[in-house]
Amino acid sequence: MDFHGIHFADPVWLLGLFAVPLIFVAAFFISRAKYTTFSLGNPRLVEMASGFFSIQFVPWFLRFLVIALCLIAAARPQSGQKKVEEKKPVTDLFVALDVSGSMITPDLKPNRITAAKKLLSEFLDKVQNVRVGLTIFARISFTQCPLTTDIDVVKKLLANVEPAPYSIKLDGTAIGDALVSCLGRLENGDQLPGEKKVTVPSLLASFADKTKDQPDAAQGRHQAIILLTDGGDNASQINPLVAAKIAASRGVKIYTIGVGSLTPVPAVFIGPNGQLTTGIDRRTGRLAMSDPVEMGLLKEVANITGAKSYSAENNKSLKEILDDIASLEKTEVSVTTHWEYNELAPYFLIAAFLLLALNLIFEMTFLRTLP
Repeated sequence: MDFHGIHFADPVWLLGLFAVPLIFVAAFFISRAKYTTFSLGNPRLVEMASGFFSIQFVPWFLRFLVIALCLIAAARPQSGQKKVEEKKPVTDLFVALDVSGSMITPDLKPNRITAAKKLLSEFLDKVQNVRVGLTIFARISFTQCPLTTDIDVVKKLLANVEPAPYSIKLDGTAIGDALVSCLGRLENGDQLPGEKKVTVPSLLASFADKTKDQPDAAQGRHQAIILLTDGGDNASQINPLVAAKIAASRGVKIYTIGVGSLTPVPAVFIGPNGQLTTGIDRRTGRLAMSDPVEMGLLKEVANITGAKSYSAENNKSLKEILDDIASLEKTEVSVTTHWEYNELAPYFLIAAFLLLALNLIFEMTFLRTLP
């Protein structure tokens, strides 16, 4: 409750001010009725000298002020001004990018990994108030960039990503391990890659210590992972669905994007001279075909965390998907209002004490009455 720059923290006490005058007027008349008087001299002069607002009314007026001041003090008056602040909670977003050898398949142009890098870079320009991290993975995972608000640094490191075996020597697709690695970085976002060795067993042990009813380790912070991959899991130490359940227990959403065709397409390999080439399947003697994107697993992972799953079969659809995620992950501004104030109740209590002392002095001196 605000009144001319004064804020009352407990204004309900002020309601008592309406009842106090009635109670004291009634008490005053009841008190006067208890005393009988006799007249000396001219009765008319006595009647004129002792009107309603005689000096005997002063103690009652002082008592009224004391009670009123105590009620105002109980309402906790505070002086100050209202402050309005806008706070934009930081969103932590980790990108897990598959760099396995199949990511050079040219069903996206010029190939899956190049298209993903280009469109991810454009995506990063659209997100705001976000700390972004980047993990690349094949058979093993590697943190290319820890969480940072410097989007330009993330884009430069993303541009340097190459498919296996250039960036990561061991080919394969370990989706579960990559997700757990991202969760570890989100859990300890301020640590740089060289500060602490992150292993799957150590991360699982740390997550096991967290209670499931604690939905977000970093209060006031929204966290999400974007997983881009073109294949099913074939090399993880930890099941991707277990990793998804860990993420859900921590309040982390996992948006999954299947990059590539949903039907088999000719497989592409890096030849000894570094050139891209197709191959022959020795079992059938025909052109080797790549496996289609396994969307079933990706949908399950997203559903467990309450996020969405997408299929990107071409450059246009991948761009639209990333635009959709960018709109979903925008954080709304939260406005907080608070008072910067000084407590005024002690001043009202001091005034009440002084008036009470004054009333006692009056009653013990010239307002003293005989029994």
